[in-house]
Amino acid sequence: MTNHWIEVDGEVIDAIKKAAEPFVDTPNRVLRWMFGLPSNEDDRTALAPSSVPRVPRGSLLPLTEFDVPILLAIREAGGSAPRQKVMIAVEMALGDRLTDLDRTPMSSGGMRWRARVDQARHELVKRGFLESSLPGIWTVTQAGGKYLARRLKSKEAADRGAGE
Repeated sequence: MTNHWIEVDGEVIDAIKKAAEPFVDTPNRVLRWMFGLPSNEDDRTALAPSSVPRVPRGSLLPLTEFDVPILLAIREAGGSAPRQKVMIAVEMALGDRLTDLDRTPMSSGGMRWRARVDQARHELVKRGFLESSLPGIWTVTQAGGKYLARRLKSKEAADRGAGE
């Protein structure tokens, strides 16, 4: 198989990163998966072929569903909270909504849903809604507080509408 080099912009790279499982996927594997191409055991774009199967799209709780429980847990802790305290609160808030696959361990040994909390936190930091003032301490920003208020208000309105 011939390898070809292509140039892509930062937005495409960010999309590939979001679809990839860290330390498992290469950009080539992600693109093959996104386009429905069979895996290539002779994939020389990685150091070693992955033995970890891809999780089917849509079989995990969407990453955005972690936003409100994370922000709410931190707000209820006074605006800052250690990672472990947030994890406990998120598990309690989403416990019945986490899928069986969310609860499976990854090849690294960690639980998949916990890794997704970390991914969601990273996205919240990128969007300016969270910051890490101290290592392991998550802090809601002013923008994060406003975002949480909007999300809670939307949910409240949707719940009222569903009850009528």
